[in-house]
Amino acid sequence: MGGGPGTPAAPGRIEDARLLTGRGRYVADLIPADGLHAVFLRADRAPAQLARIDVSAARALPGVPLVLTAADLAAQGVPPLPQNPLPQDEGGSFDRPVPLICADLVRHAGEPLALVLAETLVQALDAAEAIELDLAEASDPPVTAFVRSMGDAAACAAALRGAAHVITRAVVVPRIRALQLEPRGCLARLDPDGRLHLTTSCQSPLGLRKPLANLLGLPADQVRVTAGDVGGSFGLKGFLTREEALIALAARLTGRPVGWVATRSESLLADHQGRGISGRVTLGLDADLRILALQADLTLAAGAYASARSLGMINNAGGLTGVYDIPVAHARIAGVTSAAPPIAPYRGHGRPEATLAVELALDQAARRLGVDPVELRRRNLIQGAALPRRTALGLTLDSGDFAAVLDRALALAGPPAPRRAAAARGRLFGRGVILCVEAAGGPVRAPKPDYADLTLALDGGVRLAPGVMSVGQGHETVLTRLAADGLHLDPARITYVQGDSDVLDSGRGNGGSSGLAVCGPAVLAACDAALGQARDLAAAQWGCGAQDIALDAGLLRQAATNRSMTLAEAAALAGPEGIRVRGGFAPAAATFPNGAHVAEVETPRPAPSPSPATRRSRMRAPSWRRSWSRGR
Repeated sequence: MGGGPGTPAAPGRIEDARLLTGRGRYVADLIPADGLHAVFLRADRAPAQLARIDVSAARALPGVPLVLTAADLAAQGVPPLPQNPLPQDEGGSFDRPVPLICADLVRHAGEPLALVLAETLVQALDAAEAIELDLAEASDPPVTAFVRSMGDAAACAAALRGAAHVITRAVVVPRIRALQLEPRGCLARLDPDGRLHLTTSCQSPLGLRKPLANLLGLPADQVRVTAGDVGGSFGLKGFLTREEALIALAARLTGRPVGWVATRSESLLADHQGRGISGRVTLGLDADLRILALQADLTLAAGAYASARSLGMINNAGGLTGVYDIPVAHARIAGVTSAAPPIAPYRGHGRPEATLAVELALDQAARRLGVDPVELRRRNLIQGAALPRRTALGLTLDSGDFAAVLDRALALAGPPAPRRAAAARGRLFGRGVILCVEAAGGPVRAPKPDYADLTLALDGGVRLAPGVMSVGQGHETVLTRLAADGLHLDPARITYVQGDSDVLDSGRGNGGSSGLAVCGPAVLAACDAALGQARDLAAAQWGCGAQDIALDAGLLRQAATNRSMTLAEAAALAGPEGIRVRGGFAPAAATFPNGAHVAEVETPRPAPSPSPATRRSRMRAPSWRRSWSRGR
């Protein structure tokens, strides 16, 4: 799938020839002609109580083999989606499983109230419209799902008390929707061997097999999960959703392929969302404008079903100190439920929010104290000689030259000369400068490994199946060429297979900036393992040591002799399946790339405010209007 068997290598990005000529294979392209179409009836408000639902009219319509409600799931013994309990600093935990279909309390708009299957999409839509229901007003008070504190609260408070300047800045990062080019969707069917096969638009398909099997009460080996080309993800397609579980269940109940692709309006209503942070950040500075302490108090609008996916701000809170020399810091982050879709990872998941918080506070300090915001930043940067450095909130920055990065960005931007030119045209000019630090190849606290499966076939071809999942980044090109270099082969001989649990049953998928940093070494490890086996087989054939065999232009050669062997010939010595190996890589720690950004904006100068006398004259109606009013 996704550049699967038979995908040839090509100049430039390997994917482009397929994707730019309409030969991509997305979920909507895979739904067969005899497949059933699925439509979800969703709640249009929340919180609300589902007082009544009547699906009898929908079930009686032509072409409708199945309508599922919460009562049907209960009769089938299908449990809700489990969520990992969230431990709290003050004790206790929050645990709120997600019902596949709402039975009573609707916690957020967009929750499914019924699933309709029909022979055509039009029939499914008609049947969904025929369902009768009553939604009554309900209450679902906010609950604090989690509270985490990190850093040294006492030391931070003491430093702020002794600071010459204390600056507080409000921080608001609103919720956002991802709106990938390809909306969420999936296709479920039973393979000829009777196994359940789910194909889904997902960035981590290999991680779906076990939770889906557990939910449906199946052995893991009776479930296959695949992903083809994926038109964007941004973090919100990285976990098992209730729609995927329900489509898989429907395929088992009907014995037929069942496909679902969300409409854009459905995505806007029901998809998980990102960001949603508000609160304040306080900086304490000494008389020389060096930062003494940072205090952050932030709240996450976690939505209706807070879970481990809500913890992005907590997992990346170390970024609140940025690349600055801040001796002490303390952060308190709380997650509060609301009548909105849940929060899930989106584009950095906590890292951009942390960067924005500290950078806004620095700009506020520069304005309040009348200093250059760039110089304030420069004065407080961690110096390269001080690295590696464990920051006040627990990141261990291993390397970097933050001052050089800032200088390079400023040099590229050039002097702010446009300010004068803009003023001459009656416009305003502004420049913003920030520095950021990322976390890649993590998570920071416990980096995850990745894997790659590699097969040397008897026909001279190579199959590469990485654990990473491409959702548009170009992994197919990069990892194919990486493997080609490792094996001394033409990239055209490598077939790239991604997102198939039958080929590789474990992989971290896409996320955390880990594609090349973690899966790249796994691919090279697989190449080394395959070449090691090939050398051992050739050595046994020739009666020499493996150390006497070198790889030269794709051939195994014995030193000081004319003996040579292709990798295909070595694979044949391994048996009809060829040489198949698995490489893995587990990073010892996350890495911390950093950068500087300069943004320049020019806007029209606002018109001056009118004088009080002018405002009074404008408030008087024209004489013709006053006369007309009296005539009335």
